[in-house]
Amino acid sequence: MHFNPAMRRIADILITDTQSLLNCSIGDIAEKSNVSAASVTRFVQILGYKNFKAFRQSLQEYLLAGQDQLSVTSSEIAMSESSAPESICNYVIQSEIEMLRDTLSLMDFPTMDKVAKKICSARHVIFIGEGRSYIAAQSACNRFDRLGILCSCYGDPHSMLPAIGMAQPEDLIVGISNFGHSRPVVNCIKYAREHGVPTVAITSSQDSPLAQQAESLIITGFNYNNLANQGEIICYEPMSENLPQFSLIDCLYLIAGNYQSKERVNRYYECTRLIEAERI
Repeated sequence: MHFNPAMRRIADILITDTQSLLNCSIGDIAEKSNVSAASVTRFVQILGYKNFKAFRQSLQEYLLAGQDQLSVTSSEIAMSESSAPESICNYVIQSEIEMLRDTLSLMDFPTMDKVAKKICSARHVIFIGEGRSYIAAQSACNRFDRLGILCSCYGDPHSMLPAIGMAQPEDLIVGISNFGHSRPVVNCIKYAREHGVPTVAITSSQDSPLAQQAESLIITGFNYNNLANQGEIICYEPMSENLPQFSLIDCLYLIAGNYQSKERVNRYYECTRLIEAERI
């Protein structure tokens, strides 16, 4: 995903003048960035916030917690080939930490509980995702399988479509896409919902096509500053963009564990013992 010129101007203002913007209105930022107020609203929604007020509150909390910048500076985003290993490693880890913090701040706990219950009660849970999001789908499938929940995962259209086409209203489809623009995932979620199958989306973009199609929505954090200077000598496109996805899956897994019968919990521990026995 690339920022258009208007979005870049907003990002530049927020990065370079963070402190003075704490008490600004959406109109003030629009004027400083030479964009419309609607563009500012669109910008904060891309970041996963419901509105500008929620974004500003989150910014204030960051600064009160000792953060003197919003995320990282643009000079850190495009690292030169001569950047010291310590600086690079520090940047990567701090970016990952920020994404996890954002994920927690965006988390809707009633929705998490609702989705965990749906996973527990579904006849069959189907996780779908492309690229690195497919790895998250595989992880989810492996996790819930150990709770005795029937799961499958698919990562390409030729395997997704037959599975979705055979799904029943008693099943659950979980689509995972970081930016929410994966065409096969969006189409499968749309088809499932149109045919009465419950759907869940896990994505970092609240107004993405995937988010708009799913019945239930779980938002992950993502450091969009990592994409601001694509085309530079070295631009950090994080594999850790999927880290919030894995963390959310862990949360859902543990919440679902609370709703399991004693018999299922005992079988879980038996599976754990079998796996332990295979270790050298």
